[in-house]
Amino acid sequence: ASSWANARSAGTPADLAFAQLEALLAGHKAGIDGLLLAVPAGYTREQLGLLLGICNETGLEVRGLVDAGVAASALDPAPPRVLHLELELHQALLTVLEQPGTADTGLKRVRYERAPRQGWLALQQVWAQLVAETFIRKTRFDPLHEAASEQRLFDRIPAWLEDLKHHETLTVDMPVGPDTLSVEVPREDFIGAAQPFYAELLKLVQGARAAGERVELRLSHLYADLPGFAERLATLRDCAVRVLPPGAAALGALRHAAAIERPSDSLTLVWQLPVERAPDAAATGEEAQTPPHLRPTHVLFGGRAWRIAEQPLTVGWAPGAARALTLPAAAPGVSRSHCTLVRRNGAVFVEDHSTYGSFVNEERVRGRTALTVGDRLRLGSPGFTLDLIQLVNDDGTPQD
Repeated sequence: ASSWANARSAGTPADLAFAQLEALLAGHKAGIDGLLLAVPAGYTREQLGLLLGICNETGLEVRGLVDAGVAASALDPAPPRVLHLELELHQALLTVLEQPGTADTGLKRVRYERAPRQGWLALQQVWAQLVAETFIRKTRFDPLHEAASEQRLFDRIPAWLEDLKHHETLTVDMPVGPDTLSVEVPREDFIGAAQPFYAELLKLVQGARAAGERVELRLSHLYADLPGFAERLATLRDCAVRVLPPGAAALGALRHAAAIERPSDSLTLVWQLPVERAPDAAATGEEAQTPPHLRPTHVLFGGRAWRIAEQPLTVGWAPGAARALTLPAAAPGVSRSHCTLVRRNGAVFVEDHSTYGSFVNEERVRGRTALTVGDRLRLGSPGFTLDLIQLVNDDGTPQD
């Protein structure tokens, strides 16, 4: 009751944070000799200082600070490159981690990317709006018109997501006066409403790696409940996905407490932890064959298809090669000889030679990467976009 009273009398966000922390620690202080804080990337020195001040007001000493993405990804051995995706209230946060060198020097945060307005709150609003529109269409009642029914929608979203794990249709009941209104919302509608949100998350992941680079994506458990999100992740090539357990950052911080703790007068934010190296799942397999049904036979540009063969096809605005696809010269960021397309050992590759870059599905090509049917190859920025297609014979087999 006192924690609730403290929260209601909060005059600043810091007061509210203090009240929440006190509520979490209520009844446990006697058994705690210090705090380890797993902090999301992006905190400034001033924000970290404020956080430490709030914690000190509880009477408990902060023993260490660690990056939350590093801590969450430090529970198990890690390959040389890991991406950690966290769903926060107001944003999605992607942390890029690497194991530098050849020895077990530890997993280190090298950078992070944020997607503002792609957090849990925005996704809740999308689904609440979907259900409200369904009620309006079928019953003429608008649950968002009244504060009580609006709050009821938001409170029930976690239960809806759990239900949608097992059913293709969600039944939503809403008490209205003496009556109860009921509507059915298909799972596909939830997935469709979230598609722009999912697209931004995939764009975040794609932008953090080079085209063709194999990575491991370690995913906050919160994403596992999002209907249809696993299917969208499955469209990412060369990406192994692992869902982390609830509280992964806290568990990782506890496991590596010895590497995180510092004297109170020399606290520092830890960005690297001694994580054992896992077998290199990111080892390139560029010479591996692409399944025939996924192997492009032609590249399409301007309504014309160019065949991809063992003799390289050079693309640019003045390629000067025996086999060439000549682009208009007035595109910014396009080189004279920008890239080549070649079929080799049962696969099709693009090799970048440009200054401004080639991008496969918005992932930048580093040297060479394999292509599949349906890929979009962008040269320069905004540059030109080419489509990878497969022409087939009358019997359905790919053309040579």
